[in-house]
Amino acid sequence: MRIVAPWRRVVCPFCFERFFLAAAPRRVTSAAGAVQPDGHVARYLGFDAPPDMGEVRVPPAGNFWEQLLQRIVVSEEGDGDSRKICPNCHMYLPNKTANGELTSEVFAIIGARSSGKSNYFGVLLNLLERRYAGEVGFSMFDQDTFSVRDMKPVGSRKLYRERYYKRLFEERGAMDQTLSAKSNPALRVPLIYRLQFPKQWFHYVTRPLAQMNAMDLVIFDAAGEDMDDTAMLDQFYRFLVRATGIIFVVDPFQYPGIRQQLSPELRAKLPAIETEPAEIVARVINLFEQRRGLRAGQKIDVPVAFTLSKADLLKDLVYSGSPILRDSVHRGGFDAEDCQQVSAEVMASIKRWDSPQLVDLAESHFRSYAFFAVSALGCLPDNQLRLAGLSPLRLADPLLFLLWKRGYIRAMPKA
Repeated sequence: MRIVAPWRRVVCPFCFERFFLAAAPRRVTSAAGAVQPDGHVARYLGFDAPPDMGEVRVPPAGNFWEQLLQRIVVSEEGDGDSRKICPNCHMYLPNKTANGELTSEVFAIIGARSSGKSNYFGVLLNLLERRYAGEVGFSMFDQDTFSVRDMKPVGSRKLYRERYYKRLFEERGAMDQTLSAKSNPALRVPLIYRLQFPKQWFHYVTRPLAQMNAMDLVIFDAAGEDMDDTAMLDQFYRFLVRATGIIFVVDPFQYPGIRQQLSPELRAKLPAIETEPAEIVARVINLFEQRRGLRAGQKIDVPVAFTLSKADLLKDLVYSGSPILRDSVHRGGFDAEDCQQVSAEVMASIKRWDSPQLVDLAESHFRSYAFFAVSALGCLPDNQLRLAGLSPLRLADPLLFLLWKRGYIRAMPKA
């Protein structure tokens, strides 16, 4: 049993419903247990017919005092034959969320089609585990997510290898365009990783009973065109208004003013301009205004990292000593001073390239933000999406900025 505050709600990392753990049903997981059609799972995954899954046991209603006690005293997960599920989508809850030990914080990573999100995800997760966890000082391990193919929980590491690692690191190829979640139910399932950090001094005041300083990082690789679909936006971008940090992945060459400064040969290799990045940001602003009831002129208080992708192609558009072109080092914490230099340089460059819309939106609608330039691949793939090699640049900076803003990691001491 675990004691939690009676007002504390958790967030489902799949559908982002907020609820009291006392309201979480349990699904029978025993092979000998009864099965039943589950319409909640069918609606979430977009199936035509409900799949047969383990029987769902709904918590007893009880009177007011019994319900209050159930909110305060949370039963442990892992009783052997059942697991807690979300009352809305009926997907399995991560273990520490189900126990009441953690409340997931959601970092939303979004961008238009061709912005490079899939390459960003695929290389970033590998770098976090192999480099930045040790460099910055945190631990990272995968949590259970869900396999649509097998219709059962599966480790995020396994799903990551299937979605990204094999293509990027074994086949040495860039990721292809992400299919829409409307036609591909597997994309409605996120990757979930726990990031665990040393407790800082103020955590002993703000979280005196917490055994750890941790968060669950939820990775959704949704297609850019889903931002144009009202129904998809409502169902699969609910995580935007639940997010405690947002990374906008922006292809700078979707701006005509920047694109025209490249050579004709290089322009011919780039994808066609479909949606200018400022349009995606404007839709997110509208979503916050509608769902959070922001007043006119009120700024969004969620920290945001505006992230220009494909930074390796900017080398001819910035001066040779630009901080944009050198990799970052975050030894023992986030290099906030370097972040400020890069952000100022990126903002100045965007204005100089005659594409100031993104900076204008950031300044007028967000309370806390920074600009970044990253490269997941380090080179442009050939016509068959093959890669000569991988040379990522500053890829973790936006995520580390958000972790710093949320108090999970400290800033590096100034030199």
